[in-house]
Amino acid sequence: MNPKTLVTNFVILLLVQISNLSLEVNSLRAYHRKDYTSEFKVRPNTVVRMVITNDLFGVKNGNAGFVCAKGGNKVWKKSKPGDRYVVVEFKYDGKMRHTFTHCHLRSNFGFVNFPVSVHPDTSAQCYPSYVCGYSVRKDGVFYKPEKKLYRWKS
Repeated sequence: MNPKTLVTNFVILLLVQISNLSLEVNSLRAYHRKDYTSEFKVRPNTVVRMVITNDLFGVKNGNAGFVCAKGGNKVWKKSKPGDRYVVVEFKYDGKMRHTFTHCHLRSNFGFVNFPVSVHPDTSAQCYPSYVCGYSVRKDGVFYKPEKKLYRWKS
């Protein structure tokens, strides 16, 4: 066989292999592409409020106090059973889409540290009133939309 024919056949075989490989890769890439549009959309100028409610009824001393670290403004608030306080009030605009703060709560049962986060997913859980609630109970602080309990620590 002629060396020129061997080189030509080898180059043709190599090009066929590369072209088949690129078609498979392109087809797999298109097959596995997903559009993630599961994020909830909130209209501009929507105000979402996170509220803490003291539900320590029937306890001898049902008082509780809490402080939230939001923007360096730490104010200790005391509450009696039945009191409601707005912890975070967040207004959606075109620039900011979420906010986050930590809260510390104390009572005769102990203390609890818990996060307070507002983003479109939590806002969708609080629809249509856009008021989400934390409840101070005998077993801890209960976040109502997600049914999550933050237990007391000694």
